[in-house]
Amino acid sequence: MDILKHTSEQNWQKEIAQFIKSKEIKQRSGEGVDELEDCDSFGEINFIGFGHGSKSAPYIRVDKNTNAEILWDLLINYWHMPRPKVLISVTGGAQDFFFKDRLKNLFNKGLYKAAVSTGGWIVTGGTGVGVMKKVGEAIKEESKGTTNDSHRHVVALGIATWGIISNNTVMEKSSKNGDLHEGFWPAEYVEKELKLSGKQTSLDSNHTHFILVDHGKVDYGADIGLRANLEQFINSIEEPAIPVVLVVVQGGVGTIETVYKSLIPPSGDIKVKSIPVVIVEGSGKAADAIAEALRKTKQVDSTGMRDILASMDIIRDVVDPKRNINQTKFQECLGWFEQMMSSPYREMITVFRMQEENFKDIDRAILHGLLQAKSLTDKIDKQLNLALNWNRCDIAREEIITAERRTKWQEASLEGNMMTALIDNRPDFVELFLQHVIHLDKFLTIERLNSLYQKVIYSKQSIDGRTSTIDILRTRLESYQLKGITRGDECRFLLRRVGKVIQELTFHEYDRYYKEEKFVLKEQDKQDTESVPMTTSTNCKEDEFECPDQHLFLWAVLLNRREMAKIFWQRLTIGNIGSALFAGRILKALSRHAEIEEELTLYYDLTNHADEFEDLAIGVMDNCYEDDKKMSKLALVRKLTDWGGTTCFSIAYAAEQMKFIEHDCCQTKLQRVWKGNVQIHSYKQWIAYVFAAIFPFIIPFMTFLTKDYQVEYQEEENKESKKVETYKELSRWDKLKNVLRWKSNYKPGKGSEIRRVGGRPDDVTLWEGMGYYYKAPMSKFFFNIFLYVVLLFLFSWFILTDLRPASEENSPSVVEWIVIAWVATLIIEEFRQIHSKDPKSAFYRVLSWASDAWNIFDFLMFLFFIISIILRFTLSTEKFYRARIFYCVTLMLFYFRLLHMGFVQKDIGPKIIMIFKMLKDLMYFLVILIIFILSFGIASEAILYPNMEPDIRVFFKSIYKPYWQLYGELFLEEIEGLTDNATCYEDPRYVERCPETEQYPWVAPVLTAIYMLISNILLINLLIAMFSFTFQKVQEKSETIWRFYRYELINEYYDRPALAPPLIIFNHMYRFCKWSYMKYELKSELNKEKQEQKKADVIKKHETKMSHCLRVRLDDRLEDYLNGFEKKHMENYFIKKNQEYAKSWESTVTSSGDRIDKMSNDMEEMRELIGVSGKQETTQVKPPTGEQRQSIHSTTPNDEMATQIGQLTTKVSQMENKMDEMVNQNGQLTTKVAQIENKMDKILEMLEKSLSLKTESEC
Repeated sequence: MDILKHTSEQNWQKEIAQFIKSKEIKQRSGEGVDELEDCDSFGEINFIGFGHGSKSAPYIRVDKNTNAEILWDLLINYWHMPRPKVLISVTGGAQDFFFKDRLKNLFNKGLYKAAVSTGGWIVTGGTGVGVMKKVGEAIKEESKGTTNDSHRHVVALGIATWGIISNNTVMEKSSKNGDLHEGFWPAEYVEKELKLSGKQTSLDSNHTHFILVDHGKVDYGADIGLRANLEQFINSIEEPAIPVVLVVVQGGVGTIETVYKSLIPPSGDIKVKSIPVVIVEGSGKAADAIAEALRKTKQVDSTGMRDILASMDIIRDVVDPKRNINQTKFQECLGWFEQMMSSPYREMITVFRMQEENFKDIDRAILHGLLQAKSLTDKIDKQLNLALNWNRCDIAREEIITAERRTKWQEASLEGNMMTALIDNRPDFVELFLQHVIHLDKFLTIERLNSLYQKVIYSKQSIDGRTSTIDILRTRLESYQLKGITRGDECRFLLRRVGKVIQELTFHEYDRYYKEEKFVLKEQDKQDTESVPMTTSTNCKEDEFECPDQHLFLWAVLLNRREMAKIFWQRLTIGNIGSALFAGRILKALSRHAEIEEELTLYYDLTNHADEFEDLAIGVMDNCYEDDKKMSKLALVRKLTDWGGTTCFSIAYAAEQMKFIEHDCCQTKLQRVWKGNVQIHSYKQWIAYVFAAIFPFIIPFMTFLTKDYQVEYQEEENKESKKVETYKELSRWDKLKNVLRWKSNYKPGKGSEIRRVGGRPDDVTLWEGMGYYYKAPMSKFFFNIFLYVVLLFLFSWFILTDLRPASEENSPSVVEWIVIAWVATLIIEEFRQIHSKDPKSAFYRVLSWASDAWNIFDFLMFLFFIISIILRFTLSTEKFYRARIFYCVTLMLFYFRLLHMGFVQKDIGPKIIMIFKMLKDLMYFLVILIIFILSFGIASEAILYPNMEPDIRVFFKSIYKPYWQLYGELFLEEIEGLTDNATCYEDPRYVERCPETEQYPWVAPVLTAIYMLISNILLINLLIAMFSFTFQKVQEKSETIWRFYRYELINEYYDRPALAPPLIIFNHMYRFCKWSYMKYELKSELNKEKQEQKKADVIKKHETKMSHCLRVRLDDRLEDYLNGFEKKHMENYFIKKNQEYAKSWESTVTSSGDRIDKMSNDMEEMRELIGVSGKQETTQVKPPTGEQRQSIHSTTPNDEMATQIGQLTTKVSQMENKMDEMVNQNGQLTTKVAQIENKMDKILEMLEKSLSLKTESEC
């Protein structure tokens, strides 16, 4: 243990010696002597031979009357023991006793957990017998299962009597330097040298510190008074208070006296406080006696209490097991019991029983006992801190945040507890605080949000383990070092840097969070990473956070805290569907960083977390779609102002959330967007639509859809204007309440009304009808395909018929010039697409554009076209073939570009996806194949043609034959040397290059055979297997993948101008002129507010609320109505989910498992009872005396015990039978589930076969 605090070991030893001398700490000068002398027995005990490596523990020998304050000073300031938050004093039997196995396991785990979770001390008698030994064993056993150093080093302080310690002479020798006693460093305490006889016992080597109390006698009891004084002193410390609890295990009369003195302080001494007590019932003797007395005197008044206690045999057994009752001692013990049972302090006794549901774990019983301490009774925040350290929200809910104590916890300031719960990732506590005591509008301030990020990200120890994203966030934050900011001021700008990280994770598609100046902490508010404001009572300003849940939701998502994120997501009032999708996008971006760093556990956890949020979004969408389809579709395309003005569609596509886009609501909306305002529901309408492209005069006879999502408000005009003004001043929660209250006044319009071209007031004009037809994405798509095919025809025509050097007459031809101008309009359209991307910066717009593989393909295609034009005008006639080659390759790329058009078709789209997936497999395969081609090709060529002319082309010649051998061209005549000089090349330089096979004619054929075996059989079949796997993988979710990529195609043509290339140039010219005019108007407006208002009016006019829109900006009231609509169905989704789980087989299996566990515990307890009874029977039966032998034949003293054992055995067998029945039922249930799964698999196989047969028949 590290006890060197900035000093060397030698200096530390001298400091302790100097302290002991300055405080005049004394010890007895010898056995049976009352004289005192200066303490010289101190130092470190080195335990040797106690079953583990050499272990040291500080110790000191003191007189029994030593001041407790001096000892406290020694422990904290010189032994450098960590200041305890809780003191757990364990007392009980000083002799070895029987401890039930199950009770022992519960005691070990509970005690260790209590000490570790609170940072508390465990105080015992320190010897290696009785309850002290049990405590030492508990620390040793439980510390083995943890790798956390802070969990390993539990402080166990042993306060023992000096006189009973065997071989204590090794600790009283010391060297002296003048008058300064230097102690003994170390005192070697060897297990083999111990003499354990009589009252002599050893120290327990699992304790970490020892105070050895000297009273000049070889007898027990010297430590009791000093230990009680030290515990009372610690209990009396005010700030910060250290609660003390006494845990009783077994014990005798001395233990009862200790409990009595702990509970009932001396009259008149206000400094002494009562110490709560936890009784471990079942451990025997004193512990069981106190528990039994509590039960029997529960409803007894003080008059008859002494008689009841006197009649209890268990008390008599504790006082004197041999029943040689010492009346004085017995009456004194009865007096202690009577005072404890009749005083109000009996409420401070907590009994731990294995059979009770209230206290299944002993650590909960200890916590319950601590909450009864007077120092914590009226301090809600301190009690909650204990519950937080223990992570026992059930205790906080049942005993602290209760209806009876409402006034106390409502008046208390619990912001510090909320901060602790957030930082330590205690979602149950956060939910409890939010339900009862914390208002986030008042709680969350900029300083607190900054502190939350700072305290967690820059924490020295990981709170969330391997699934923590702290390292990723820390790395990303360090990459955003703001200019002009010193190292010490980084925490002031932490929120700004967090905003940059969020912007980076979302590919700069949204406005950066926390970019305003108010999110930079002032100099006086700057906090160090180790001292974060926890209990500040500063209330949140009205304009700091409009929606505090959103910022805590982002905080939890960034830190990958699932339950915490879900809690804040459920509280959101800004659109639950979009919020869940946004969280999924951030988590997937974080998972990519984890994958780069090869943190696979974190990668899979983040991916699963993202999938969970996607499932939540789908679940809420399901409920919304069942209730109101139109409002659900509007929720998909509305601009989420609180999430950067994006839409659910764009978030889902950017995060590749395929399951969400596959949802029926998404697909029906995309189909509506694809058709625009054109109504097509029958074959006649389809025929009219197709022929209208050739004969525009058919358009007036078509039908169109208009006025979708128009909301009519039924209030009167004079009331409406007043309500709208009031509405804008409301908070977000009040808006939501008013919207839900006004729901009856919201009446959706008549829906998508069907209109024709005509002259009536409600009809569509001819110009509007033509606009609807030509602006529909489907129309744009077909016109683009038609004109693109025309372009390919013209491109192919001039390459085949009229591609000549520029030096010749009439070159380039008119057709070639048309193609060049046509392609130029396509390039301009690509630049427009880059400019229209969501990211704010030009760099990230280019990256977003390049993230689509088809855009990369377009770039290569246009690059080849530009190179072809350059070569076409610069190369001479002799080298013009190079330009022709580039033109031909470019034409091939243009033809390949037609594949993108196939994404719109349901059957062709998945096949194109398979082709691209297989091309990726082929790239990886080629890397392997090239290795084999080079190895065998170069080896064969060197054998057949040794010492070739040095030329780079020899490498190409070496791979020529092995490559074509893959396709069946074997070159056997050349390899086997069947050629001669007459059949070689006529050029004299190559006469000597005939294959040389005379010396080793068999080598080249053997190499070829091996190569053919590996390549044509092994590698080619490997490639086929890879293709088959890819095909199967894509085929299984081909519908999902196609629907996902279809969105991008529809989105692209939704944004495209109405005219197709090359006529699109007129749209570009119009847009450029419009953009220039708007810029001029804005520059001419000197008032910045009016500039912004004009810009907003233009955007609002452009983003009309129509059914075919993919991005809709709603007014405030309709947006808040949609938020309430989503929130209502989010709650319904969780209600249905809980109901389904209650009916599911998983719940049945879980409840069955719980019942089986309970029955197993009951059986184990019965077995223990039988075992104890048997032991008691054998120990209590003594050989009969001469006077008793005669009565043996007539009476059997153990008949009653034997009957009890028989009854218990019968009960055990009955319990075993019931347990077997439960196991059988559980097995039958599992079998049924497996049968259902097998049937489902068979159904899926049949569906796959039918789909494959259908595909083959269509092919």
